Amino acid sequence: MSKVAVEFNQYYTYDKLTEILHQYPQCYPEFCSLESFGKSYEGRDVWAMTITNRATGPADHKPAMYVDGNIHAGEVTGSMACLYLIDYLVGNYETDPRVKKLLDKRTFYIIPRVNPDGAELYLTTPTSLRSSVRPYPDWRQEEDPPGLHPEDVDGDGQILQMRVRDDARGAWKVDPIDDRLMVQRTPWDLEGPFYHLFNEGMLRDEQGKLLSEARWPFDMATTKYGLDLNRNFPAGYSPLTPGSGPYPLSEPETRNQVEFICKRKNIAGVLLYHTTGGVLFRPHSTMPDKDFPGNDALMYEIIGKMGTDVTGYPVVCCYGDVWSGVLDDWCYEQLGLFAFTPELWDLVGRAAPEMKEKQRRRMTPEERRQLDEAILRWSDRELGGRGFVRWRKFQHPQLGEVEIGGYPMKEFRQNPPRHLLEAECHKINQFAINYALALPEVAIDEVEVKEVAPGVYDINTVVSNHGYLPTNISQMALKHKAVRPDTVHLQLTPGMTLVNCEARQEIGHLAGYSAVYNVRWGIGSPAQGSRRVRWTVKADAEAGRKVTIHLISQRGGTVTREVELP
Repeated sequence: MSKVAVEFNQYYTYDKLTEILHQYPQCYPEFCSLESFGKSYEGRDVWAMTITNRATGPADHKPAMYVDGNIHAGEVTGSMACLYLIDYLVGNYETDPRVKKLLDKRTFYIIPRVNPDGAELYLTTPTSLRSSVRPYPDWRQEEDPPGLHPEDVDGDGQILQMRVRDDARGAWKVDPIDDRLMVQRTPWDLEGPFYHLFNEGMLRDEQGKLLSEARWPFDMATTKYGLDLNRNFPAGYSPLTPGSGPYPLSEPETRNQVEFICKRKNIAGVLLYHTTGGVLFRPHSTMPDKDFPGNDALMYEIIGKMGTDVTGYPVVCCYGDVWSGVLDDWCYEQLGLFAFTPELWDLVGRAAPEMKEKQRRRMTPEERRQLDEAILRWSDRELGGRGFVRWRKFQHPQLGEVEIGGYPMKEFRQNPPRHLLEAECHKINQFAINYALALPEVAIDEVEVKEVAPGVYDINTVVSNHGYLPTNISQMALKHKAVRPDTVHLQLTPGMTLVNCEARQEIGHLAGYSAVYNVRWGIGSPAQGSRRVRWTVKADAEAGRKVTIHLISQRGGTVTREVELP
């Protein structure tokens, strides 16, 4: 049980989230430090929590997991999942041996809310938006597109749908089995009532002024919040991708992320929390698996299965997806880090698991109807019907009589109902814990010192990687020289000199025990994860008797051992 007053049956606004985050360093100073590492478009601090046991070494001397959430404004489950991970780690150090090992041997960098501006608008108003609050394209700062703008017309605090009867031109009809649903009209539907379906909203002109009356036909106004921050990264960036921004890293939020990751060379694993869909997306959007170097595609599947085993969410490769310019692609392509984008909250998987595969392709109208019926049955059974707002008549000031109703988006379709939030946070963070346990972990296993002549000593040491993944993490990292070779350094005391050797020796990269996957029949050489390093040291009579061995691995950690000469 954590000492911090936090609950996981609600979605926190920025001020409350900030208040809670500041409590962790106060309650757990031995584990937590909080920093603002950048500002949002509207000037809010973007908070990052660093978690490790400081008594066992500095944060940057340990292999690290990077976890963030809520880059998309409405995907507030991600920020709560990050907060849950912080709370779980510090609250279970004494009781969970996995957590104790992780805080002693690993570092976590956790950013609960990458995009505080968008999340705040989403949480405090009826508005839904994709990402940043900066109007985009740029001309949107000066004028609004005319048409029907989404608005909370009836003042109930949410934006639903409007159905407007039009027996001649309406493309929708009421489902004969469940009158909450609207289904597409067919050519042989000859008698109404038939309807148009619109977002709940109001008609405005180019200056944003309300029209006095509706003039048919009219368009749905495109949103002024046209940016998609997770299309603004350099890998696969295209100015033709909707929402990608004027150039890569044009937005402060995305620059914050890239600069944060680049400055922390010990980051060895990456999880990026999104909603919705119940899948674990992995790279690459524009590079097929056959072009991944070495066994990287296989390792992606193996690590991803760790997530599938605890969440039930399948690993899905994004190759061929037009939505390139994403952060997980950049992390893998540029840094050789195995990055995943979990899409949390699986409404379809809960309501109609047999239809989950069909949902990933283009569904027929009949399949869509079956899915909607299954979702409503689940809502009736599990939520007392709160997953749908029944149609009710409303006198619209421009359109006349309409009916307003539909699925609530924010805490049903896009994010879990509040009583299901904690379970969603828990299972995804079991993946974070398992992934962190798989990171490399270097160690000095053996040190042998022999006097081979008067005052001359032979120092022999074996260094190893006790972790699952290699210290380079991936073959892509080697291909792009994104990670430095591991080194072993001998530190002498005054009066000592080296004989025919260098104090600092590069040893390449240490394989982890995942290397057995590269060998047929499962037979692997244990020597792949170990190296033997030797020095010859001459010590005069006045010299001290101690030397220090430093094993330095950028992604596997830094360890030190002091040795006494005989």
